[in-house]
Amino acid sequence: MNARGTATVAAVAKRLPSLSLAEVVATSGLMSRTDRKYVLSLNDFLAVTDVLSLRCLEIGGQRVFGYSSTYFDTPDLAIFRAHRQDRRRRFKIRTRTYTDSADTYCELKVSGRRDETVKVRRPHPAEAAHGLTTPALTFLDDALTAAYGRPAPRPLLPALVTDYRRTTLVTADTRITCDTSLVWRSGPRSLAAGDDLVLLEVKSASERNSVTEALAKLRIREQSVSKYCAGLVALGLATGGNRWRPALRRLGVA
Repeated sequence: MNARGTATVAAVAKRLPSLSLAEVVATSGLMSRTDRKYVLSLNDFLAVTDVLSLRCLEIGGQRVFGYSSTYFDTPDLAIFRAHRQDRRRRFKIRTRTYTDSADTYCELKVSGRRDETVKVRRPHPAEAAHGLTTPALTFLDDALTAAYGRPAPRPLLPALVTDYRRTTLVTADTRITCDTSLVWRSGPRSLAAGDDLVLLEVKSASERNSVTEALAKLRIREQSVSKYCAGLVALGLATGGNRWRPALRRLGVA
C-alpha cells in the first residue's frame, strides 16, 4: 500500500466531522472487542464510506497517523505457530510506537471467548521499542498468568516490524481502522504491500454491526489476515502460512 491509498483515505477523512481522542475512547475504547478484517480496493473503500454515517479521530489537527509495531516471538516462533494452528490460547506481544508523538506502549493481545480480542498495555520507553524491559516482562508475565495461567515464554526476541499509516473512523456502534502504506521489516529484509488497497479492521462489541452489514451488502468478504503472521510468511521467515496466502495475494505480495 503506497501513498495513493493513504491520500485516498485522507481525502475521505478530511470531509468528515471530527472526534477527539477522549471522545473516541469514551464511545468505542473497545479494549475487549470482536475484530473483522478486510482488504479493500480504493473503489470498495469509497463505496463503503459513502453509505455509512462516519466521524473521524483528529488529534492536533491530524487525521492520518504513523504507527510502528515491533512483534516479539521465541526463536522457534512459538507465538506464530499457535496462530497458524489456530490454538484457543493464542496471543501476540508487541511494542507499538505512535511515530508522530513517539508515545510507545508494550501491548499484549489475547484471544478470548467467541473470537473476542482482549488487549492490555502499559507505557514503554521509546528508546527501547525494539526490546522488552524488565518491567515489560513482568507486566506480560502477570497478564498472561491472569489470562491463561502461565507466564510469557522465554526468550522473547524481536521478530518483525510493521510500519503503516492509520486513520480511525467511528460509527455509532463500531470503530474502523484504515491502514495504508504498510511495510514489513526484519533485519535487512523489507517488503511493502501492494498499491491501491486499504486494510480495514472493524472493531465492535458485537459480531454484527452497521459496518459489517454494509460490507456484506456490497459483497465484500471478510479476510483472514494478521499483520504479524502474514508478514513473517511474506518475508520468507516462516512456513506453513497457507491460511494467509489469500490475503497476501490481495495485498499484492504473494
